[in-house]
Amino acid sequence: MLKSIFVATLFFNLLATTHAVANPLALFIEQCLQYQPDLAQQTLVSFQSVERQAVAFERNTLALNNINDRIQYYRPFANNSINRQGLLWCQLHLADELNAVVSAPQTLYLIDQLPHLAPPYNQLGQRLETIKRAQWPVIEKSKLHGAQASIDQALSLQHFTLQFNQQDCVLPQRTETTNKHQDTEPAQNTNIDISIAKYLIKQPKEYCRKQAWLAYQTRAKEQQAAAVESIHFLQQQQAHRQGYANTAQAQLASHRLTPQLLQQFLDSQTANIDIAPWNIAQTLSDISKSSSMEMMTTNAFLQQIFTSLKPLNLKFELITIEKPRVEGETSSDDGQQNSLNETQIIRVWHQQRLLGEIFTYPQADQQSRQDVNGQLIKQTVVGHQFGQYALSFPPQLTRATQQQKLINQLSQAIVSLAQGGEFYFLNHKAQNTDAHAIATLWLVNYIKQQLKLESISKRYQLVAQYQQQLWVFRAKVALDFYQYDGDFNNTEQDTWLSHNQQLSAYFEQSFGQQWPQATDAIYSYQAIANEGVNYYLPLWQSALTELIMNQTPANISTGEIFNLLVVNETHLTLNDQLEQLIGLPIDPHSLIRRFKHAGTTQE
Repeated sequence: MLKSIFVATLFFNLLATTHAVANPLALFIEQCLQYQPDLAQQTLVSFQSVERQAVAFERNTLALNNINDRIQYYRPFANNSINRQGLLWCQLHLADELNAVVSAPQTLYLIDQLPHLAPPYNQLGQRLETIKRAQWPVIEKSKLHGAQASIDQALSLQHFTLQFNQQDCVLPQRTETTNKHQDTEPAQNTNIDISIAKYLIKQPKEYCRKQAWLAYQTRAKEQQAAAVESIHFLQQQQAHRQGYANTAQAQLASHRLTPQLLQQFLDSQTANIDIAPWNIAQTLSDISKSSSMEMMTTNAFLQQIFTSLKPLNLKFELITIEKPRVEGETSSDDGQQNSLNETQIIRVWHQQRLLGEIFTYPQADQQSRQDVNGQLIKQTVVGHQFGQYALSFPPQLTRATQQQKLINQLSQAIVSLAQGGEFYFLNHKAQNTDAHAIATLWLVNYIKQQLKLESISKRYQLVAQYQQQLWVFRAKVALDFYQYDGDFNNTEQDTWLSHNQQLSAYFEQSFGQQWPQATDAIYSYQAIANEGVNYYLPLWQSALTELIMNQTPANISTGEIFNLLVVNETHLTLNDQLEQLIGLPIDPHSLIRRFKHAGTTQE
């Protein structure tokens, strides 16, 4: 395997080493960059059965997978460019090592032999084959990651100026000095001290709002144009290597979909809300806010959730982490074993089986931005390790959205801990996307029903409808972009621009107005570079979950659904789960028809 990546990381290593002792993140990056799985270890057990070799493979690769999860855990703490760059190099290094693992002779032997065995071994073989097919040549992979990072950096820049040709689109400035400056230099009229969101709320003229919104979508077009074109070219090359006509076909094949079927699905999810994106802020400002929910402690709300989950045979054990105490100091928390006001561990049990642990981190009252966040620390793998999850939250819940997010994050944690088969690649949500997402969505809905939460406000419903249609439109853009088989150079640029009419029609179907240069949408969101055509997946998973909730027979209890979707001890495939819950037919074409006739278009 090519190891040229270490030439690039050497410079970073020299910078990071000096901070490693004082900075745990820098130390982790150093350890990550030095990690190499022992490929020779796999050949030592070649005399064993294929099943035992599969278990040995799991043991030998678990450290690599755990480090990869820890990268995601550390991302929010990377508060400077050196640490962010270090995590990126670390991720690239692990990708190289994974490529070496799946290309090793013993792994190729497993890929060849495992599909002939019973579950879960045959499923592991299929998953390893999928991972192997998805590997890129090192040079192309480096180019792809570099282009994706370039787009992310361009879109994340916040330093931009609202500048208009029309005088009437400039909002009045606050100070007399600024107004005088505008009178003397009318050609340089700007709203330099106002964000795009505030401008869209305060500007009464729709054509000015539209001009500002459209300009914002292409704010980084020049900086990222080359990177977007490079990603399109590289993805097309990879699709051709795999025998597909274009990237869309290649990415959809593993989901048994074609570009035509995906287009049908996205059309079924399209609903005209008749509010253009440049008007949504003003529309929301005209809808009165619902009365704020009664403030409650997060501890009390979590206890309600725990109680609601008892019918599913889930039990939660709270363990206080003792803080170091100065001699003679008394603690105000003595005797409060069931409080989440300090860092604690929540041990999650299901039918007397320990699933794993959730570490809770209550935020300080004075923290400027209080929100609910969760992140996997370590994936449950039966026979190898218990799972761990981190959950951070404010001590008080003052908004319904905080409640919703806490339910969502706790559900993700429970699903991550409960989906704990014998193999990491069959449990982890990155490799088991559909099953993990559907199980989480079902559990979220179950908890909400049990708690009988107040219905969401009209304002929140409108926000959800708008976000849904923006997702649908962008999924259509990604599908169109990755079906396009031409280049973006001067000779073929007009061919891509000819898609304006179709993409503008998609935009109008969702928002009631046209976007004349809708091909510019490819420069407006990061996901087109990272998720590609698979950007549609959350829409599909949500529709499938709605179908399960609406069409599962009443004689199947919620406990049985939980055991089938979330725990899945019998290692059923998603198709087998669907067949038991909603019955045949479950081929993609039939599912799309059932989505439509069951009224599962998402609000």
